[in-house]
Amino acid sequence: MKIKSIKTPIGNFNSFYDGVQLAKLEFLNHEASSHSIDQELQKSINIFFDNTALLEHFPSYALKGTAFQLRVWNALSQIPRGTTESYLSIAKKIGAPRASRAVGNACKHNPIPLFIPCHRVVKHDGSIGEFALGAHNKKYLLEMERK
Repeated sequence: MKIKSIKTPIGNFNSFYDGVQLAKLEFLNHEASSHSIDQELQKSINIFFDNTALLEHFPSYALKGTAFQLRVWNALSQIPRGTTESYLSIAKKIGAPRASRAVGNACKHNPIPLFIPCHRVVKHDGSIGEFALGAHNKKYLLEMERK
C-alpha cells in the first residue's frame, strides 16, 4: 500500500492507496508526516479549503465497508456543500428510519473524510454532534462551507 501525506488547515493527513485508488485518509492532527506530499490529492484539498470550487477533481477511491456503511457513505456524498442533514434524515433516505445511531457509527468509520462529507451530518435538533476529527474541526468545516 502506497502512503503519502497532505496538509490542511485542520491538520495533516496520511493518504493510503490501494493500487492507484485512494483507500483511506488518516488524520494526524498537526503532527508532521514522514511521507512525501501527495501532489494530486493536495491540489484537490487546496481547492476544497480555498472554497473556490467544489471538489470537481475527486481522486479515484476504493471504499471498503459493510453494505450498510456503503449506503450511508453514498448518501453522505449527496449532501450539497454548505448544507447539513441529520443522522435521522440519512437513515430515512437509505430506508432504515430507525438506524440513526448506526448512521453515526458509519460516519465514525468513514475512511476518507472530506471526500465523503460526514461533517455535514448533525443531530436531529440541529446541534453539531460528534466528528472523528474533533467537534472543533467539524464546526470549522461547516462554517467554511457556508461562506
